[in-house]
Amino acid sequence: MRIGALVAVLAFAFATFVPWGRAGAGEATGRAALRVGVFDSRAIAIAYGRSPACATRFQALHDEYEKAKAASNEPRMKELEREGQWSQVRLHQRAFSTAGVGSILLTVADRVPGVARDAGVSLLVSKWEMPFVGKGVETVDVTLPLALLFRPDEQTLKLIEHLKTTPPVPFDELGLDPNE
Repeated sequence: MRIGALVAVLAFAFATFVPWGRAGAGEATGRAALRVGVFDSRAIAIAYGRSPACATRFQALHDEYEKAKAASNEPRMKELEREGQWSQVRLHQRAFSTAGVGSILLTVADRVPGVARDAGVSLLVSKWEMPFVGKGVETVDVTLPLALLFRPDEQTLKLIEHLKTTPPVPFDELGLDPNE
């Protein structure tokens, strides 16, 4: 089971089955018992994919490849070529569909708790991993604050804004061959 789906299931179970006092979840205060920060994972992938951090990562792969080429190290060249191709495939799955972005968020892990704190949420999860939200759960969109962790330029912000009206490509319709 993917981690995002597991988190969504746990959040649902927590919100549904944990007693919050005599009244139903949130009824006594009029507030939700659980506030969950949700985000469009495609926006995170786009912000990262257009960031200097991503460019540096791909440049490092290219530099490693050139070193292997200069040393006539064919096995290492093939390995790096596959790694570069599959990294691109994974980035496309994330940017155009609903593939998870946990490893991308790990690159800014020290700043993610600040986004949750500022939004007043206890949990962050991709909105694509929430097939159901029960009574007593309040969702808060944290897409932009998370994307801003990658310091996007204006063009990237426009792309992220466009996602609001663009549905993701169904994951099963994405090509998986890096040579396509």
